[in-house]
Amino acid sequence: MSIVPLHIPINEIDRYFYNRTEDIKKIEYYLNSLEIGISQSLLIRGVRGVGKTFLLQKLKQDSKKNFLVSYIDISRIVGIDDTQLTAQSVLLELLDEMNNTIYDKIHDGKKVTFLLKKLIDKLKIKDFSFSKGIHMAEIPIPATEDNYKKISKFVMEYPQNVVESIDGINGFIIIIDEFQMLKKLKNPESFFWLMRSYSQFQSNVSYVMSGSISQTSDAIEMLNGATGAFGGRMMQINIDPFTKHETKSYFNDRFPEIKFTDDGFNRFYEYTKGIPMYINSFYNALSSHETYDEKSIDYIFLNNMDQILVMWIRIWGTLNKYEKKIICAMLNKENISWSKLERSLDMSPATLTKYIKTLQDKGIIKYHDGNYNFEDLMLKTWLNNEKERTGVYPQ
Repeated sequence: MSIVPLHIPINEIDRYFYNRTEDIKKIEYYLNSLEIGISQSLLIRGVRGVGKTFLLQKLKQDSKKNFLVSYIDISRIVGIDDTQLTAQSVLLELLDEMNNTIYDKIHDGKKVTFLLKKLIDKLKIKDFSFSKGIHMAEIPIPATEDNYKKISKFVMEYPQNVVESIDGINGFIIIIDEFQMLKKLKNPESFFWLMRSYSQFQSNVSYVMSGSISQTSDAIEMLNGATGAFGGRMMQINIDPFTKHETKSYFNDRFPEIKFTDDGFNRFYEYTKGIPMYINSFYNALSSHETYDEKSIDYIFLNNMDQILVMWIRIWGTLNKYEKKIICAMLNKENISWSKLERSLDMSPATLTKYIKTLQDKGIIKYHDGNYNFEDLMLKTWLNNEKERTGVYPQ
């Protein structure tokens, strides 16, 4: 048996990618309309660990030769930015990725010309001030500052201009992963409206926004709700976990050495819910020398929970004390209203509302019919197990 990586290397997508045929067909159907000058923007969501990023990388890899595809991950920008996330830092990252995409696409003979043009373009989005500059060998060297108005106009017009100026290119697809983290911007609504204001007049540029986010998060409302920037114009596609049949086919195809009884497989599916991250984590704890029934699957899960649920352990470590308090107050309750949460917590209404929203943005809790519940019950399972094992919830 070999170990299945939980985060797939980009250069081994085909080795580990499985199924998603219908999802790919649906997404490609909308994106391929760029060839006839019709742009479609997409919003792709799904629970954490379902494989959205992997799917997006597969789409990027297999895209048509007449399309340019750029991918940025907002969580990466947040991770490397020491200060407050800014719209300018997002736009400059996008510009860099678009330039990398173009550079990889064009023929070798034109690469030097492209690099020179790229340098000139960077000069266009700066303001120069000789009064604030320095002198070198009596030559004045101006100080430079980025100009957000210039940057935003240049970057948002750039992909359409690129398509119109490169022969054989019919479309530019821009993938923005973990888009919900754009809520960390000082004014995220303004950024979404900026995107919409340009994209609605571009016939060869499609935006694909993706995130592990609750369906009821106000980030979705901001982006694509009735009063949001795109006003429902983005095609929304949910990436679902594998069905029981798909999970069984996945094992038969990729892990035929693992044997289950019927009740053992049913229990395995109850635990993993068909979410590929859990399936692969669980597989790494199994052996090819045993046939697993219901009891043995229970034993494996309970004794390898930290390995199987490593995703949630990492996420728990990133939460602040308010978010953790809200989650702990929701444990062992099927549904709980805002007012009941307020009564059970020593927290101001404003603070409670703020961190309920952040938990929805992170895809941890959801809101339905006046009540809150967990988006994924595996976090609840791990926390209750830790309480039973140690007497306290993890800090």
